Amino acid sequence: MLTEKPLPLSIAARILKKSTIEGVRRSPTYHHLGWKIFDRWAFCQPTELLMLETEGEVILLGRLLEQQSVEHKTLSLVKALGQIQRSLTENEILTSNKIQINLPKSANMKTNKNQ
Repeated sequence: MLTEKPLPLSIAARILKKSTIEGVRRSPTYHHLGWKIFDRWAFCQPTELLMLETEGEVILLGRLLEQQSVEHKTLSLVKALGQIQRSLTENEILTSNKIQINLPKSANMKTNKNQ
């Protein structure tokens, strides 16, 4: 159990290659939400995240970018802003809007659209 808020990408850094973490950190394409997604995947699904990394950095980072875009769009909606004011967590908002927040558990990593 985590007792204090970890630094961005610190959980993912325990699972993924150093070059992958550095690439995400340096890229202007990924922002704090993408970093939180990487950490969430690393904490909740380390095996699936490693499997995705073995498919290639381009595939992994493409999947992260897609998830970041979906979550950012959902959390930016007026409805979501109202939900945040009602003290719902980001995960609760995403789940209530039917956004898949986890990686697929199969070896065939499909996108949200294909599930």
